Amino acid sequence: LILNKIGRSLTDFRNTKEMVTAVRDAITAHGDTYDKAEILHRDISSADILIIDTGGRLLIDWDLCKSFN
Repeated sequence: LILNKIGRSLTDFRNTKEMVTAVRDAITAHGDTYDKAEILHRDISSADILIIDTGGRLLIDWDLCKSFN
């Protein structure tokens, strides 16, 4: 169910810094999620990383994740 568009796809980056920052933040988010909750995403692709124009980034589509706790 999609209610509203909240960001742009990683493939729609405006410059290299924006793309690299989004990938870095997704890797950090994945690491933090494992460290704090022992959950792995297991299916990260460029479609799962969103760039938000206000400066944020999101790692989405956690439906194939696996909990190790």
